[in-house]
Amino acid sequence: MIKILFIEDDLAYARLVEVLLDDSGLMDCELINAPSLKEGLELLKNNDDFSAILLDLTLPDSAGFETLETIVNKYPQKNIIVLTGAKDEALGVKSVQFGAQDYLVKGEFDERQLTKTLRYSIERNNILSRLEEAQRIARIGHWEYRPEDDFFTASNGVYRIFGIDPADEAFSIEDIKSTGSPFHPLLQMVDEAIKRKKVRKEARIRLANNSTRFVSMTCEASLTPDGTYIFSGIIQDITEQKRAEELRKSRDMAQQSAKIKEQIFANVSHEMRTPMNAIQGMVNLMFQTELDKEQKQYADSIKESSDVLLAIINDILEISSIQNEKIFFEEIEFDLHTVLDNIADTFRPKIETKDLNFKLEVDPRIQWNLRGDKLKLNQVLLNLVGNAIKFTDQGSISIFADVLENARDFAKIRFRIQDTGIGVAHDKQGLIFEAFTRVLSKNHHSEGTGLGLSIAKKLVERQGGNIGVESEEGAGSVFFFELTFGKGASLNEPAKVIPQFDKLGEKISRSFKVLIVEDHKMNQLVMQKTLEKQWEKVEVAVANNGNEAIAFLEKQAVDIILMDIQMPIRNGFETTEYVRKKMPAEIANIPILAMTAWQYGNTQEDYRKFGFDDYILKPFDPETLFQKIEHFLDR
Repeated sequence: MIKILFIEDDLAYARLVEVLLDDSGLMDCELINAPSLKEGLELLKNNDDFSAILLDLTLPDSAGFETLETIVNKYPQKNIIVLTGAKDEALGVKSVQFGAQDYLVKGEFDERQLTKTLRYSIERNNILSRLEEAQRIARIGHWEYRPEDDFFTASNGVYRIFGIDPADEAFSIEDIKSTGSPFHPLLQMVDEAIKRKKVRKEARIRLANNSTRFVSMTCEASLTPDGTYIFSGIIQDITEQKRAEELRKSRDMAQQSAKIKEQIFANVSHEMRTPMNAIQGMVNLMFQTELDKEQKQYADSIKESSDVLLAIINDILEISSIQNEKIFFEEIEFDLHTVLDNIADTFRPKIETKDLNFKLEVDPRIQWNLRGDKLKLNQVLLNLVGNAIKFTDQGSISIFADVLENARDFAKIRFRIQDTGIGVAHDKQGLIFEAFTRVLSKNHHSEGTGLGLSIAKKLVERQGGNIGVESEEGAGSVFFFELTFGKGASLNEPAKVIPQFDKLGEKISRSFKVLIVEDHKMNQLVMQKTLEKQWEKVEVAVANNGNEAIAFLEKQAVDIILMDIQMPIRNGFETTEYVRKKMPAEIANIPILAMTAWQYGNTQEDYRKFGFDDYILKPFDPETLFQKIEHFLDR
């Protein structure tokens, strides 16, 4: 049904037009008459489906072109056909300039001309509707401005972008041109468009509701035959594109920041752990010399202090590594009983020194190996047990491992570390897992960074587990965590032997050569003396950097290479790659152990990708170094 609104106070003439429409053959057409402008505007307000408006501007309550301008601004997508008297044809022409689509002269049109005008109007309306839908989807609006007669028109898309409902708000040309008008940024481009013909700008605009949008605006100047300008343009809401671009930039900056942080912590790790390697190495060498009681006391103090300092360094670097998402988890098969026995052996001297009772209980149903990250489990247990011993001066320390779920392929284990120490007040229990937080009693002092529990929490939660504490101040604590592990071989079955360190602790009786590639003089000395004290027939050569190492290997072979990673001129990665790819087979196949001060995110497999056979973490444990050298020389 085509609905046409006819605003006309001459009811006889309105009836005549209705007859013409009936005779025109325009199917399904309904003419609705409003005898006054007020009634017509009311009908428009409550009924939005009129295909065209026939408007007599000479109505008693009409203000002429001001009325037309009001309707055009309020209903920019409505097709308005102005009716004029025979002597007022100029009025019709001017009406088109003010936004009417067409005009008809009363008494001079018949049903054919009326039908043609209406059909054109309705078709134009359909085209505009499709254009409006396309613009809505693309978030685009178009506008036009004629300075000669101060005519401005804008599509619904423009109003939509500016957050304005044209049915609720009417703008005069003075409103539109005012500085505070939402349309003002569009008209600001007019002068520039005269000089450059076409202008394109992006702007950030603030809407009436205080929200902001990003828009792309164009303004193009067209010169008419009579020498006047018409300006037209497009405005597009590009808020989503801008925000996506900002998100991309933020993501790129975050990634770049993460890379910088990673490099900083790698450098910090190297710079801090490298001298610690020398300090601890020298202390280990001192213990192998003849020391009197006083000298041994000094050496013990240095050893204990360096261990505390190394633990602090490790905590700071590890929490940073976890926060930067540079923590990786392995899945290997291991015996839980062995892990817990090793934990007990590690802390037995401290427990005995404090004269504490100790108990370890493992659920008898655990009759199989577990599959998971053994090292991370060990780290969590070390932190929790060490924390329990630190805050317990009398009584006992107990470790429990219980099965919560026992499925065919996996088991959920609950670990509990119970102590009779100082306990934690209820209002402080939510804080103790926060980084750099230490909740102590006023009479208890403790060393450390306050990072151990935070690290344990993050390691457990990153593996999908949970961790918590039950405690009463002055009555001890129970720290617990739950993790799910895969099941491996039964403990009653022969274990799958991985050929590694087959002859642990055995002395190598034959002579062999070691090349140490290390730029730090003190570490060179520590490694050389450590090796020479372990093996009488070892021959040690030293290269200060990768280039010296390559030059040495071009002249003679060695049995094994200990390669520092961070060195000037040519680092350990570059040197190892050169040896593996560009040197003769007898050199390229020499075992190479990476000596690294960067602990986190690295596994044996990671180093193998770069050509290393294995890696040793600085400060190195002499026994671990000896075992790995013996393993690779025994192959």
